Amino acid sequence: MSTEGESTEAPEASEAPEAPRSAPPARPAEKPPTSLGVLGFVRPLAAFGVLAMLLGRAFGPSVRGLAVGLGRTGDYLELAGAAMSQFFLILASVGAMALGLSALRAGLPAVVRFGAVFASGLVVLVSLSASASRVPEASLVLVGGVACALALLAAWDTMRTPFARATAVMLGLLGLGGLSRVVSALIMMRDGVAPEALARIARGVSTVGLVLDGAAMAVAVGVVASRGKKLTSPATLAALAVALFATRQALAGTSDEAAAVSVLLARAAKNLVLRPEPFASPVVATFVAFAAPAIAVAALSTRTLTPALSGAIALLLVARGAPDVPLCALALVLASLATVLASRDHRGLWAAISRAESTSDEGPGTGEAKGARPG
Repeated sequence: MSTEGESTEAPEASEAPEAPRSAPPARPAEKPPTSLGVLGFVRPLAAFGVLAMLLGRAFGPSVRGLAVGLGRTGDYLELAGAAMSQFFLILASVGAMALGLSALRAGLPAVVRFGAVFASGLVVLVSLSASASRVPEASLVLVGGVACALALLAAWDTMRTPFARATAVMLGLLGLGGLSRVVSALIMMRDGVAPEALARIARGVSTVGLVLDGAAMAVAVGVVASRGKKLTSPATLAALAVALFATRQALAGTSDEAAAVSVLLARAAKNLVLRPEPFASPVVATFVAFAAPAIAVAALSTRTLTPALSGAIALLLVARGAPDVPLCALALVLASLATVLASRDHRGLWAAISRAESTSDEGPGTGEAKGARPG
């Protein structure tokens, strides 16, 4: 009996240790990795782009003839602005190609993937050509339209990612605003219509673009302010204060007895205001022109934003209203590609959340910090 008992229980005892064994869990399908090395340069490149915009487009050309004795200084500043613009063109071209190639292996939808490669390649090609020789106006308008189409495509794809949704809204608004600029440029290129009617229609379309740009800037202010879980933040308050001061001084610079600083700001505003000029008060147009770079600096200085998304916001504000300018078209392409890739980069998201948790002045404990989501 005992022998039979042992013979019947032995197999059960031998199988007992193997019972907990189970097949190794199936690994989830790994998504193609987003290159953090590529996204890492977006923020410093955006900072350099803001500087190139201010010096090369706004203030550099405005210093010439400002006051007696500044002739050589004005020449140096204008030369420095042109050099910074050319250097930004080179860096942005390399960045656009790198981000475009990264988009091929980032698991994006096919239309976004191939649209990114086509748009980045075309914009880089025309921008490099424009730096060496004069490019026909029709080609510049075409490049601006392609860059805006990529922005709208990237906004549509990124809207599905919660932490990047606010940047996607900005991307869509500024893409539509850029298309308004392209349409107004096409209207001015038409023949056979009275010039007054053309100018009126073009200015009306430009006004639509100004409204869309203002809405996008309001979203940017909300994104930066929300990192502190408040309606305002020191960065946004400082940006709006600088824009208001610059607007006041620029409007005073139109008089004959204006100070040199006011004349400089008035010339800079004229270089930054949309063309053709919208049906809007000069106060509004000038404020929007100065607020865009100021808010871009505020976004770049906010630590709790995902670096790639903060760089994308700054690049969008650099490109605001001028997609037919090669450098602005490049900035818009960079912002579009960076937003799409950053929406798949969850490591960057958690790094931004860790920075938010490390700031002790956002609330007691970590409950409020954990609620901060990069956008």
